[in-house]
Amino acid sequence: MSKATALRIVYFLVFCCTGAWLPKLYDYCVYKQLSSTQSALILSITPIMMFAVQPLYGFLADKFGHKKTLLLSTLLASISYTGFLFNVGFGELIIVTIIMSVFYNTIQPVLDSMALQIAKTNDKFSYGSLRFYGAAGFAFTSILTGRMIDSNNITVIFIVSAVTMLIAFIFCFFLQDELHEKTSGSAFSNVWGVLKNRSLLFLLFCVFLVSMGATTIWNFYSSYLKENGANDSFVGNGLAFQGLCELPLFYFSARIILRLGLKTTLLITVSATVIRMILYHLISNPVATLPVELLHGFSWSLFWVVCVEYVNKLVDEHWLATGQSLLYAAYFGVGAIAGNYWASYFIDNGMKVADVFLINAGVVALAFVLIAISMKKISSSPQPLK
Repeated sequence: MSKATALRIVYFLVFCCTGAWLPKLYDYCVYKQLSSTQSALILSITPIMMFAVQPLYGFLADKFGHKKTLLLSTLLASISYTGFLFNVGFGELIIVTIIMSVFYNTIQPVLDSMALQIAKTNDKFSYGSLRFYGAAGFAFTSILTGRMIDSNNITVIFIVSAVTMLIAFIFCFFLQDELHEKTSGSAFSNVWGVLKNRSLLFLLFCVFLVSMGATTIWNFYSSYLKENGANDSFVGNGLAFQGLCELPLFYFSARIILRLGLKTTLLITVSATVIRMILYHLISNPVATLPVELLHGFSWSLFWVVCVEYVNKLVDEHWLATGQSLLYAAYFGVGAIAGNYWASYFIDNGMKVADVFLINAGVVALAFVLIAISMKKISSSPQPLK
C-alpha cells in the first residue's frame, strides 16, 4: 500500500470519528442535563487542550516522527471514547473529555503535515486532494449517526467514534514515516521562534476571529435546526450535505488558489462565512437551510486549505508540524474557546441561536476588513500548488 493511499484511508477514518461526536457534543450535554455554563465548559475542553498541548505535540512530531505520534494518539483516543459510555457525573465527564482531547487533538495537524510533505515531493498530489477523503468520512458518519441516534440514544456517537478511530490506528501501521533532520531545543523555544514571524501572527489573529464567529456553526448548528423543528435524522442529513459540499472545494482547492492567489482566495472564503451566517439568521425553515450549505465548501474547506498553505509558506520546512499545530491552536483552540463562551452567554440570556449567528457575522466581517487592508500577498510560485 502506498503512503498516499494509507494517508487517504486514515484521513477518512479519523474524520468519520470527528463527524460522529463533534457536531453532537452539545446535544450530548443536553442529554446529560447539564446547564448552559456546564455545557460551555465541556465544549471548551477540547479547544483548551488544543491550545495547551498542540505546540508540544507539533514539536514532538517534528522531532521523533509523525507515524509514531499517530500510532500512539489514535490508539489512546479510541480507548478514551469508551469513557463517555459510562453513567458519569459532571466532574467525571470533565476528566474523560480532557483525556480524550489530549490524544484526539494531536491527530489532524500531524496528518496535515504528512499531506503537505507528500504534496511537496510528488506532483500528483496536493494537500486539498488528500484532505478530500476526510470530508468524505465526515459526511458518511453524519448520516449514519443521525439515524442511529433516532433509533437508540445520543451515546451511540461515542461507539462509532471509538470503532472508527481504532480502525484508523490499524491503518497507521501502513503509513511511511518521513525522513527529516532531527531538531534540537525545547518545544516552547522553537514555538517562540516560529511566532516571531509577524505575518504569521497576523494570520493567526484573523483565524482566531473567524473561528470565534464560526464556532457557532460547528457546535450549535444542531440546536439551531432543532429550534426550527428538525429531528436528529434531519440534522444528520444536513451535516452530511455539508460534508459533500466540502468535496469539490478540497479537490480543486489547489487550482483555485493557484489561479486567484492566497489573499484573494482567503477573502472569498471569509466573505462566504459572513453571508452564510446572515442567511442562517434570516431562515426559520430547516429545509430552507440546505441550499445555504452550498457555501460550506467555500467557508470551511477552501478557507482551511488556504490557511494551511499560508502557514506552509510562512514557516520553515523543518517546523511544518509546529506551524500547523499553531494554526489548529488558533482556530480549534483559543478561537473555539472564545466562540463557545460568547455564544453560550447570549443563549443563556434567552437569545436564539439564529440571532447569535447575526452577531457572529459581524465578528467575521471584522476579520475580512483586517485581511483586506493589512495582509500582504504571498506568491505561490516557488512551490506551485498542484
